Amino acid sequence: MQRRSFIRLTGVGLLAGTAGPALVACGSAEKTSVTNSGKELVPWPTQIPFAGPTPDAPANDKGVQNLYTSYPQQLTTSVKETPGDGSEVTAMIITYEPPPTDVSGSPRWQAINKALGVNLKVTVVPDAEFATKMATVMASGELPDIIMLGAGYTLPREEDFVASKCADISELIGGDAIKEYPNLANIPLYAWKAVGRIGGRLYGLPIERPVPGNSLLANRTQLDQVGAPRDWSKDEFRAALKALTTGRRWGTGSAREALGGSHQIYHAGSFGAPNVWKVDGGAFISTYGTEQYKAALDFTRQLWSEKLYYPDSSSTSQVDLETLYYNGTVSTITDGFGTYATAAPTVKNGFKVDFALPYNAGTTPTPWQGTGIFGYTVFKKASTDRLKMLLRICNYLAAPFGTTEYELKTFGIEGTDFTRSATGITLSESGNPAPPPFRYIASPPGVINLPGQEEAARRLYDWESAVLPNSIRDPSNGLRSATKTADGAKLNKILTDAATSITTGREPLSTWDTAVKSWRDGGGDKMAEEYAEELKNSGA
Repeated sequence: MQRRSFIRLTGVGLLAGTAGPALVACGSAEKTSVTNSGKELVPWPTQIPFAGPTPDAPANDKGVQNLYTSYPQQLTTSVKETPGDGSEVTAMIITYEPPPTDVSGSPRWQAINKALGVNLKVTVVPDAEFATKMATVMASGELPDIIMLGAGYTLPREEDFVASKCADISELIGGDAIKEYPNLANIPLYAWKAVGRIGGRLYGLPIERPVPGNSLLANRTQLDQVGAPRDWSKDEFRAALKALTTGRRWGTGSAREALGGSHQIYHAGSFGAPNVWKVDGGAFISTYGTEQYKAALDFTRQLWSEKLYYPDSSSTSQVDLETLYYNGTVSTITDGFGTYATAAPTVKNGFKVDFALPYNAGTTPTPWQGTGIFGYTVFKKASTDRLKMLLRICNYLAAPFGTTEYELKTFGIEGTDFTRSATGITLSESGNPAPPPFRYIASPPGVINLPGQEEAARRLYDWESAVLPNSIRDPSNGLRSATKTADGAKLNKILTDAATSITTGREPLSTWDTAVKSWRDGGGDKMAEEYAEELKNSGA
C-alpha cells in the first residue's frame, strides 16, 4: 500500500470521493460575523505560475492538466534558503493509509525535517477517527501550529472557529504579498476562491486538487469487449451495463456512503442537472428540485431494479468497492477523481483503466466540477515572524512537479527510496518508511504523470480534454452561508437518505418531492437566500 501511495502522489492528486460524517459543534468557537457581504475585501493572492518542465501535452484554462509521460531529467530548486528557524512545529492532518513510522525511524522524514529547518511533529489521524479527534482539539483550545480542515467533512460553525481561534494571514498573503512565497503564488485562483474569505479576510491556504469532480471509473477492456462506445447515449450506457452483468460480474456499483450522494453526481451531470445550485437573475435555485436531477435519480432506480448494480452496494465501503473494481467483479464505479492515479498502477496490465464520458440523456450533459480543493490549512494565532516561518514551510511543501523539493517529499532519498536512469526513476520495493502525507498540509497544482503507465496517462488527458469544456462549477463554492455552517450536515442527510432509499427500491420516486420540501423548509431556502446575498455584496 505504501508503494502505491507514492505513485498516487506523483501525478493526479487525491480528491475526496465522498463526504465524511458531520462533526459536533465546537464549543470553543465564538459567534462571529463570517459573511463577506458589505465588508472590505482583501485581494486574492496574485497568481504567478511556475515555469516548470515542458509538458508532452499542455494544460488549458478549462482545467485540463499538464501531461508528462516521463520524469524530467533536469530539476529546479525552488526554495533557496532553509525555511525554518530550528524550532518545533506541530501539525494535525488526516490520513487514509497505515500510520507512518516515527521520525526517529525514518531517514526520509529526517531528511525533510533537515530541509525544512524545523522539528516537524505531525499528528496523523485516520479518516475514521478524524471527526471525533477534530471536535476534541477544537473544543480544547490547545491547537497545533498547523491545522488541516476539509477533506469532505462538514464542521458546524467551522467559519466561526477559524475567525475566532485561527490566525488572520491577510496581510501576509493578500495581493502581491504572496510573492514572498513563490510556490504558494503558483496555486491557481480557483483554489483560493474555493477556500473563500471570512468577513472579507483570508485565513486559509488551499490544498489544491484538479477541477474534475466525482467520476465514473471504468474497466475499458470489459467495455470494449461488449462493444460499448466511448461517446454514448443513455440507452447505450444501459445496454452496456446489461451486457457486462453476467455470472459473478456486475455492470456498476457504489459504496454505501456514496449511493445517495456523490454517486449521483455522474448521473445528474449526464442528465444536464445544475451543479448543486444554479443562479438565475441573482437567485440561487437548488439542483435537487429540478426535473433533471429527479430523472437521474429515477434512472439509477431503474438500473438497480434490473440488478445491474453490485447487489451489496448499499453496505459496501469505498475501499472494498475499489477492490471489486480492481479484480474485475464490478466494471464501473463512481469514485473521486484522484483514484485514477492509484488504479492504473494497481491493475498494471490487467486491464485498461479509464474514466467514462457522461452519457447523453436527451440533453447536453453538464459534468460537475469538484471544488478545486481537498481542504485548506489554517494556523494557530502567533507572532508575525512565526506565521511567516509557517508560511515558508508550507511554501516548501507546495513545491511543484519538476523541483528537487517535490522529489524529496514525493519519492524520498535517491539510492534508498528510488533509483534514477535515462528513462526516469524506479521506486524501490525496500526503501525506508514513508513520512506522513505532507500533501495534506500543502500541495502544488497537480499534473498527469503516471510512471510506467504512459497509455493510462494519455487516456486521462484525453478524458479531461473531452469532459472539462462542458463542465460546470457549483456557484456557491467559496461563498458563506450561516445556515449551511450550522445545519448543512443535517439537511444533507435528508436528501442522501431519501436518494438511497429510492435508488434501492425501498421507497417510490414520489418520496423525493417530500424530501426536497423537508430540505427546503428546514433550511434549504434560507441557504439560497444567504448565498444570493453573499454573491450580490461580496464581490465574489
